[in-house]
Amino acid sequence: LPADPKIFHGRESELVDILDHFSQGTPRIAILGAGGMGKTSLASTVLHHDDITIKYQENRFFVACETAASKVELAGLVGAHLGMKPGQDLTRAVLYRLSEGPPTLLVLDNLETVWEPFESRKEIEEFLSLL
Repeated sequence: LPADPKIFHGRESELVDILDHFSQGTPRIAILGAGGMGKTSLASTVLHHDDITIKYQENRFFVACETAASKVELAGLVGAHLGMKPGQDLTRAVLYRLSEGPPTLLVLDNLETVWEPFESRKEIEEFLSLL
């Protein structure tokens, strides 16, 4: 996990909203905004919050997605964070681990890098819908 931000200012209301969503079940939350708006800092603060640490324990993962160029590569990045050996397409293994394993919190940082190209968007959206 990235370090808990030492300075966190201006996104407190978003933090409260996100934590509220977590208290209501298993949320899927998109943190959107222009570069430099504090999205990564907000996500890191959530990952380190006491309530989240208690709920997810060691099953909190921060996946930097900027190197992925396809669904297979994105699944590989997620799988690596989940302790899977690289190799073939890990999509099914990742989905199985997330559905059958302990509650897991994934932060997919810079996901727009792999989602924005039109040619990969559909397969990325399908993968995300199954998480």
